[in-house]
Order: sequence, then C-alpha cells, then structure tokens
Amino acid sequence: MRGKGVQYDTGTFPDGSNTRYTFDPPTVEREMRIIADDLHCTAVRVTGGDPERLSVAAEYAAAAGLT
Repeated sequence: MRGKGVQYDTGTFPDGSNTRYTFDPPTVEREMRIIADDLHCTAVRVTGGDPERLSVAAEYAAAAGLT
C-alpha cells in the first residue's frame, strides 16, 4: 500500500454548475489539517475545474504533509 488518502473536491463544473460555491482558503487549510491529523491520511487527491483553486488546495495539502 502506497498511502492512505481521500479525494478533495475544490469545485467541479458539471453542466455549468459548481459543486462548491464558496472556496475559502482558510477553510481549505483547516480541512487539509483535519485530513492529515484527524483522519490520519498520508495522501489527498485534489480535483476540480479551477486551476487557481487546485493550486491553493495543493499548497495547503503539501504544508499539512500530504502527498
């Protein structure tokens, strides 16, 4: 097993709608820490339709020690 992880959706755009209407970077940071510390994950798969959101989430994931 390479790692234990979850998928984190930054907001996809099926049929022109967004699955995550608000994207608050401090909330993303807190959720990445929860994924690492409380769920004991070592990895997260960041998905979404907005490159800026993906970048923010990836930075917070890395800072939390997630691959």
